[in-house]
Amino acid sequence: MTKENSGRTRGWRFRLAAAGASAALVSATVLAGAAGPAATAASAASKHYTFLLIPGLTVDPFYITMHNGAAVEAAKLGVTLKWAGATTFVATLQIPVVNSELASKPDALLIAPTDEVALFKPIDAYVKAGIPVIAVDTTLANTSILTAAISSDNYQGGEAAADTIAKLAHDTGQVAVINVNKGVSTTDLRQDGFLFEMKKYPNMQVVATDYDQDSLTTAESLARSLILSHPKLVGIFGTNLYSAEGAGKGVIAAGDKGKVFVSGYDAEPAEITLLREGVVNILVVQNPAAEGALAVQDAYDAVTGNKSMIKKSVLLPNVVATQANMNDPSISKYFYSSTLTG
Repeated sequence: MTKENSGRTRGWRFRLAAAGASAALVSATVLAGAAGPAATAASAASKHYTFLLIPGLTVDPFYITMHNGAAVEAAKLGVTLKWAGATTFVATLQIPVVNSELASKPDALLIAPTDEVALFKPIDAYVKAGIPVIAVDTTLANTSILTAAISSDNYQGGEAAADTIAKLAHDTGQVAVINVNKGVSTTDLRQDGFLFEMKKYPNMQVVATDYDQDSLTTAESLARSLILSHPKLVGIFGTNLYSAEGAGKGVIAAGDKGKVFVSGYDAEPAEITLLREGVVNILVVQNPAAEGALAVQDAYDAVTGNKSMIKKSVLLPNVVATQANMNDPSISKYFYSSTLTG
């Protein structure tokens, strides 16, 4: 699978430079006695904008951390950031929010689609209304209508999870995946990466790929059932924070701590506790704050006529947290917050 280079060729400092340049261009245009493209761009830059951020769900520390990163960048740019969404990661609840918020006419939409197909039509309504759309975290199957898509390298994250479990289990035994829902772009890629990487270990077998509907309770129940059904189980990969936390709790309930290794995703506070306790053995940590900030940057470029600065697709690198490195500030700074700020 081809993966895009995650590096971004431009830095965040260009915002101040661009603002200064715009002011200079306005002065030059006035002095020249002519109104051209520079004046138009400067006029757009001076307008006050409102960006709408619709997360996968509003109570998830991952998306709360994304909001906080977006809010910091929005404040730097003088943009109002609006936050709206459902409390459950499901398309049937997100779609009404997307549909109703269109009436508020935001200048840009930043959204984590909860289904890569079902959200196409509601999002396309924004595009048809002239509103640029930036996908964050998750995306659409058909990305043609998106101004940009920003996510972490989810396929690589799944590979890292597989390699870690294999190493801990000495390349032998049975493993399973507890995923969220089918049709979620990010977690599907994580599962794909995990399953592909597991093929490198001939003495290991994937015995199940289950779905918990983004429910911690369901994930715990699934983990307990997997352990009972598969005595040779040595590892579970939870593809998001609820899946990983539920898997960890299931391992504890089954009395199999240290026997069944859990490779998780994200760095929600409860997961960090489980990592510290050795119940979860590895966390593939994303950078949702950077995703939110970059989305605001791209939206600002889109509405101020700087579309050439926008990279259509960005994959941000993951950070791997373990018991050994979790107290290192270079790692712990990526852990998620459960408090909404900004």
